[in-house]
Amino acid sequence: MIVSLAVPAVLENLLSTAVFFADTLLIGWMKDPASLAAVGLSGTYLFIAQGVVMALGIGALAVVARAWGAGDFAAARRAAGQSVSLTFVFTLLMVPLMILLARPFFSLLVQDPNAQMRETVIGLASEYATIIMLGSLLAYPRFVLSMVMRAAGDTRTPMYITLLVNVLNIALAAALIFGIGPIPSMGVRGAGIATAIAQAIGGLLSFGAVLTGISQPKLTLREMFIWDKREVSRIWRLALPNIIESAIQRVGFVTFMGIVSSLGAAAIAAHQITNSIESMSFMPGSGLATAVSTIVGQALGAGDMRTAEIGTRRSVIFGILLMSSIGAAFVAFGTQLSGIFGATQEVLSLAANTVRISALELPTLAIYMIYSSALRGAGDMRSPMIVSLIGAVFFRVAAVWFFAVQLKLGLNGVWLGTAIDWLGRAVIIYALYRRGRWKSLVV
Repeated sequence: MIVSLAVPAVLENLLSTAVFFADTLLIGWMKDPASLAAVGLSGTYLFIAQGVVMALGIGALAVVARAWGAGDFAAARRAAGQSVSLTFVFTLLMVPLMILLARPFFSLLVQDPNAQMRETVIGLASEYATIIMLGSLLAYPRFVLSMVMRAAGDTRTPMYITLLVNVLNIALAAALIFGIGPIPSMGVRGAGIATAIAQAIGGLLSFGAVLTGISQPKLTLREMFIWDKREVSRIWRLALPNIIESAIQRVGFVTFMGIVSSLGAAAIAAHQITNSIESMSFMPGSGLATAVSTIVGQALGAGDMRTAEIGTRRSVIFGILLMSSIGAAFVAFGTQLSGIFGATQEVLSLAANTVRISALELPTLAIYMIYSSALRGAGDMRSPMIVSLIGAVFFRVAAVWFFAVQLKLGLNGVWLGTAIDWLGRAVIIYALYRRGRWKSLVV
């Protein structure tokens, strides 16, 4: 069961990450550190809004999986439909605000000592983020619909939709970034337009899948757009700790990126390359985490505690083995992996070192991802929130500042601090899982 749920989820998450990976790769071949830095910083900004959407999706997954496991399909459909309603409200409020605040945000974050470089990065990042946000009106509901489909045990349909999104994004991005035939070269703007179009089409396909019954739970427009205060309150109660957790993570991450940006445009560009490479390594852990959320939620709904525990334990073992193997590949081939981005030699040299250092965090990241997802699948959203607070304040920012600034290790210190952060979070989340509070929760 773990494999049947996890493999499509791994592929979907891999493909989801590949959307921005492709943008980074193609922009890298422009050999312009400012453009590469702009795309990387935009990811930081977009990460803020996506966190709230994913929190709503996690809350929906916990409710839908529990109801689906108990055989109450009507309740599962109600919860799924109301999660979409809630996401639409959030999206309509958030998108204009994010567009309005984009330039002020980047103006605060970018601290390159070269004034011309600073203004270039701010302008490109603001434009890219604004274009992506316009496509989010359909992309954000898609994230939640993917969670809902997974909760019902369908991890294949989201995977197929994400595959199509990737194909469209890569084809459009290559044409718009570099120009082809009558289409002029648009650089970073072209990357943003391609991604926004591809993500919007993915949103339409996700709606089509649940409205037509291609995927479960099959929903009607009424279930998605008629407000049910009781059901929305239930989802919101579960989502709120995740939203708080997301806010904590984002504040910590913005502070963290402030340290990175103080190192200059080359460091930001190298950091973005390392992030893009490392993000692909998350996929085994992320896919197993998705499978665990569904298994635990459905097993508890059916009153089968043993399946929930065995599924979690085996997923952790698989995750550690897989992500440790990827870490070994990072150490052996760090130079070759960073080299595919075609950036300047200074940027590639920095990235090769940090790719190798990033290998340190992969086993503990697998532990954290899977145990935290098991807790969320059971409806325990508070424990991961506590761990995120501790990690953001006492591990991530403090450790990164100590290594990068105090010990003057620069970007290498940033990634050493990150490895310590994930180690600390893994230890705490395991202790909270072993405590067993999740076994008796009512959602």
